[in-house]
Formats: sequence, structure tokens, C-alpha cells
Amino acid sequence: MKNQIIPLEEKNRKVFGFSDDKIILSSKRHDTFESLEKSSIKSGLMETVKSIPMADVKGLEYNEKESGFTIKYDKKGKIKSEDVSIEVVGHRDFILTEMASIKGFEKNIEEESKTSPLLLNLLGVVLISVFTYVGRGMAVDAQHGEHYVATGRRSGIAQLLVNAIEGIGPLGVTLIGVAALAYMIYRTYDRYSNPAKEIKFS
Repeated sequence: MKNQIIPLEEKNRKVFGFSDDKIILSSKRHDTFESLEKSSIKSGLMETVKSIPMADVKGLEYNEKESGFTIKYDKKGKIKSEDVSIEVVGHRDFILTEMASIKGFEKNIEEESKTSPLLLNLLGVVLISVFTYVGRGMAVDAQHGEHYVATGRRSGIAQLLVNAIEGIGPLGVTLIGVAALAYMIYRTYDRYSNPAKEIKFS
């Protein structure tokens, strides 16, 4: 994958590439690595380019249950992190293995800490419970003739959501909320019981 264009699954960045000398990320699509490399020297109009010298890279890592990977690099004596999400996740290990080979890194596999994913999933449980409670209240109010009118910057999307909640009714909102809550509790238990592997190259 060296000296090739690798598409990114990101909103503000389109492509990624690396050579023996540097890693390049760009907000503009490029057809060849040569074009991407030129943009790292002089970027095009409305293009944002980030170039990381390969000499500064201190580590590469990813969690097997997540889609991206992280580049650890030195910037003026401080270790920085750059998160990257490639379009084809199946290529991730091959890409990182090749980058690690350039750096002479070794591959290490560790079990993730259970605390972080557990807290994140528990937050999801709480949010689903709150949204279900609020949504059911709105649906009950609608049955009594009290309809909500969304205002603000994203009022159109918000009003669609309000209309859907009122249309589904209290029972529908409750059933959807309970199903979502049960799924999130299952995900929380499964992640806690079967911690993911963290792959690190350093």
C-alpha cells in the first residue's frame, strides 16, 4: 500500500497515503500518490493537507472493534495523536504492518481496558432511557392536544422527529425505547464479557 492512494471514510478528509519519508492526509481527492505528494509541498485551492514525517512517528494502534486507527507522532517534543478512518477497514492491518515495517516497529496485542467501553455503553443506556421518557411524555401531551413546535437552527429536522414521536404514540415510543435499551444493555454486557483486542505497533 506504500506510495498508493488510500480512500478515507471521513467527512473532512478524502485520501491518505504514505511513503518511506512521510504520511499525508488531504481534504481533496487525488488519483495518484505523486499528486498527493505534490499537494503536501504546495496544497491546492480549498485543500487542507496534513503531512507527518515518518521519522516522527512513534507508534501505530487500533482497537479491533473500532473502524479507525491512531498514529502517534512527535511534534516539537510532545507526543500527538492523529486518528484516521480508512474506507476499507479490512485493509487496516496490512497498511499498518507495512508502515510498521518502514519504522522497524514490533506488533503487540493487548486486551482493552474494560472501563472505557463500559462507561461509554452505560452512557448510551442512560441517554436511551432519557429520550424514551421525554419522547413518551411528548406523545402523551399530543394525545391531549398539546403539540410541540420546534424552533432554532435545525428546526426542520427537529420538527420531523417531533411529528414522528407524536404519530407513533406513547405505546410505540415505549416499545421502541425498551427494545433499544435491551439492545444497548446486551451490547454493554457483551463488550464487558468479551473485551476487544488492542493492536499496537511500536
